Amino acid sequence: MAKATKIDHQQVINEVMDQLNKPTPDDKLLYILPGNQTVHGQAVRFPFRKELIALDNEATVSTQFFYEGSPYEYKVVEDEQL
Repeated sequence: MAKATKIDHQQVINEVMDQLNKPTPDDKLLYILPGNQTVHGQAVRFPFRKELIALDNEATVSTQFFYEGSPYEYKVVEDEQL
């Protein structure tokens, strides 16, 4: 989908987080990959949801974002395959 053949993962994370942390009038969280960065020249929208999660007994709360679109499947290598 993206045109770039080599992707800097940290740069992608930073761009996604910058967009997700911006206030939106309808509270919909989207990361939009601009059309000039896609193979077919059209912008692609990636929907997210935001949750507050308590991580420990000291009431430490963190904000986590979850992608709500089609699942992205990672290739998993079993120990036997190594």
